[in-house]
This record gives sequence, C-alpha cells and structure tokens, in this order.
Amino acid sequence: MICTNCFKGEYVTIRIPKEVIINDRPVIIEDVECEKCPSCDEIIFTHQQGLELDKKRINIEFSSKPILTSYQLGLLRKILNMSLDEISDLLHIGKNTYGRWERGEVAITPSMNLLVHNFIDKFSQAKVNLIETEMQVAIEEAKKRYFDNSMSLGEFIRKVLTATKILPEVICRKIGIKAELFNLIQNNEVSPEKLPVEISANILIFFHLSVNSLWQLFENALAIYHLRGKVSFIHTRKANYGQKGVASQSESINKILEQYLDQERSSLSKHTISETYMKKIEEYVKKKG
Repeated sequence: MICTNCFKGEYVTIRIPKEVIINDRPVIIEDVECEKCPSCDEIIFTHQQGLELDKKRINIEFSSKPILTSYQLGLLRKILNMSLDEISDLLHIGKNTYGRWERGEVAITPSMNLLVHNFIDKFSQAKVNLIETEMQVAIEEAKKRYFDNSMSLGEFIRKVLTATKILPEVICRKIGIKAELFNLIQNNEVSPEKLPVEISANILIFFHLSVNSLWQLFENALAIYHLRGKVSFIHTRKANYGQKGVASQSESINKILEQYLDQERSSLSKHTISETYMKKIEEYVKKKG
C-alpha cells in the first residue's frame, strides 16, 4: 500500500511501543503492530490493528482498577450518604447484589468492579478516600501547601484533613489506631514518644514525611503537651455536655496552646524527642521497605 503522506514509499508492517492515556495517565503498550512508510516515517494503523490496540488498552484499563473490598464498598455508601436502595438504583444493579459485595459474601466481578470505579470517579471525595493514588496525590499537594517546621503534628494533620477531605476513619485504618488515640494526636494530648514505634512509622509513611520533618512536628507537639496544666484559660460560658462538649473544649484549648507556642517559642524551655526513638522509627520504616 502506497504511503498517503509522501506517495513515495510503500508501507511495511512493524511493531512499536505505543503511548496511550489510561485513567488520565500515559501508559506505554509494548509490541503494537502498525504500518510504517520507509520514506517519510509516517505511521498508520489499519482497521484490524486499531482494534487490536483498543483491546490491549481496554485490558490494561480493566486490570489497572484494583478490586474493591467489602470495606471500600461500604465506605463508598457512607461517603455519599446513600442507602443500599439508592446506590443500587444508580448503578442499575440489584440491592441484594451490592449487599452481598458489601458483606463480603461474594467478590465483585471485574466488569462490575470497573462500573463502580467509574461511578467513584464522579465524586472527588470518594476518589480521594477510596483510590490510593488519588489519596497520595492529595496528601502531597496538601503537604506542599501547608507543611511548616513551626507547626505541631496535630496542626499538620488537621490541615491535611481539611485540604484533602480524607476521612479520619480512613487515616485510622491506614495508620492502625483507634479514633480515640487519633483525636489525642490531633490535639497534641499525647507525648509523641508514648506512641508505639510502628504507629509513628505509619504516620511518617502515610503522610510521606521525612524522618527530620516528623521529628520537628513531634517536638512542637511535645512542647504543646508540656504546656498543658501550666497555662490558665478563661472560656466563654457555654453549655458543653457529654463527649462532644469535652472534645470541643479539648480542641479549643489545643488551638490556644498552638498560638501561644508560636508567639512565645523563644522564651519557653526546649523539649526534645530522643534520637534513639527517631532511629527506631527509621529502622522500622526501612524494614517495611
């Protein structure tokens, strides 16, 4: 077949690596058959070659979507505040089918997995909480925007939560802690060295921090921790009852302490995290690879 570009050479069949876009990212597909003109290097695909390329692209797209777990399927409904009937109607599947997936009684099929992934892509908060790559990108962007050596670990975590919309329960699951301890960490109510090494290491890994960055966040958190009980507070008279009231007051006190530390840092005694503890964190991270 004569080249339709230069009209000099005759196309010959070759195989090349071909870049395609899958899930908004470039992917190289190796060994793709096509036609090339030896005179002008024009490359074309016949109808059959185009179909074969599409098959390879679709196969990669299907396999690139991780199979959703029963936990993720339940979390999706929670994020979107949907009942089983509502999400099943939107996906055009039986509610018993989704219920069995969510309870872990049967695994979601590859085709249905792709359907639900496409559904997740419509909601930014669902994507950032359920898709690992989206979560990592969001954390990196928040860290670049907000991280500062003067802030405490609690303040850093709160800013990341606000910026990314990642749910606290998702972070707790990733780090391996319960909500009660997570709240203490957010409000700098626990001495960092009281945290198990594996928990501190998981915090470093999840938030993509260096050992030195975590060390600085820890030391600022430790300073606030030691300020508690040494500073008097006058609160507005407000009826606060139950756990929500206690949590609200604790958060309020913590924010005041963070501001106080920022203003009076030079006049306060220095509290440090031991190098031994940080070395243990570094060693744990290396073991996890």
